[in-house]
Amino acid sequence: MKERRKRLEVDWKVFPCAVILLMIFVNPCIGGEDPAKFPSKPITMIIQWSPGGSTDLSGRKMADLASKILEQPIVVENEPGGGGVIGTTAIANAAPDGYTIGTIQYSATTLIPHLRSVPYKTKEDFAWIMQYSEYIFPFCVQSASPWKTFKEFIEEARRNPGKLSYATQGPLTAQHILLEQIFSSEKVKLNHVPVGGALEVVQQLLGGHIAAGMSADLLSHVRSGKLRGLAIQGEKRFELFPDIPTFSEIGYKAESPLWMAVCAPKGVDPRIIKKLFDAFKQAQESSSFKELCATLYLRPVFRDSESLKAMVIRDFDSQKVILKELGFAKP
Repeated sequence: MKERRKRLEVDWKVFPCAVILLMIFVNPCIGGEDPAKFPSKPITMIIQWSPGGSTDLSGRKMADLASKILEQPIVVENEPGGGGVIGTTAIANAAPDGYTIGTIQYSATTLIPHLRSVPYKTKEDFAWIMQYSEYIFPFCVQSASPWKTFKEFIEEARRNPGKLSYATQGPLTAQHILLEQIFSSEKVKLNHVPVGGALEVVQQLLGGHIAAGMSADLLSHVRSGKLRGLAIQGEKRFELFPDIPTFSEIGYKAESPLWMAVCAPKGVDPRIIKKLFDAFKQAQESSSFKELCATLYLRPVFRDSESLKAMVIRDFDSQKVILKELGFAKP
C-alpha cells in the first residue's frame, strides 16, 4: 500500500510537466514565437546552386527585396551539389519556424526522386510559398549551319541516323528528357553528349564539336548572332526572342517543368507562410526584379501557394510516367 501511494505521489508530481509538454506539442506557438510578431530576427534562405548563376542571382534579388518588406535581413546560404538535392534536403530538415526557407526548382523535386533515392518526399516535406520565375531553354545550332527550322534539323537526323550530336546541361536534366521525348516521337536517333553544365554546352556548340545544344546560356549568343534558335521550351514564346517558336507550336506535346519557387519545410505556421508570401509577392512584382530577369533571360511567372503546390504534384506525377516510358526511371 505504501509503495502504491508513493507511485501515485510521483505520478502527480510529473503530471503538470506532462500537461505543459502536451500543450507545447499541440500548440507550438506556446513554446515558440508568436506568428503575429514574425519575423523578429534574420531569416536564412538556402539556394541549391553555386553563386553567380541565374538561380543564385535571381534568388538573392528576391531575398534582398523581401527583406526590406519584412524589415529583417534574409541571409543567403548556397548549398550546391547533387543536382540541387543537398540544398533541398537542408530545407526539408530545417526547423519549421519560418526562419529557414529556400529557393527550390523542378529538378530536385520532380525529376531526381524518380531517378535515385533522395532523403525527402516532394509531396509531403515542404510548405510551398510561391513561384517567382521560370527558366528559358532554347534549342540552338550555329548560325552558319544549314538548318533554319527544327523540322529541318529533324529531317537531317532522319537521313543520317546516329550522326548528329547534341548537348544539354547534363545527363537526365529536364532538357535532355524533353529532347528524348521529341526524338522518340519522331523515331530519330541522335547522340547526347554528356557535359558538366551550361558553360560547356556553349563551348561545345560554338567550337563546332556538336551539331546542336540546349541551355539557357545560349541565348546571349543568339542575341549576338553567333547561334540560331530553332525552338524554345515553354508554353509560350519568350518576349525577348519572339521569333523563336515553342516546341508546342511546332507540334510536340512533350512535357518539361521549368519553374523556380520559394518554399519552407513542412509544419510552418500558415500565418508565417502568409507573411512570407506577401513579402515575396511584392518583391516579384517590383520593376527591379523584372529588369534582372530580362538580364538573366528568365521569365517572371507568379503562382500562389496553392497553385504552386498543385503544379509541383502534377509535374512530379507526369515526370514519373515520362521517365518510366523512356527507361530512365529507377526500378
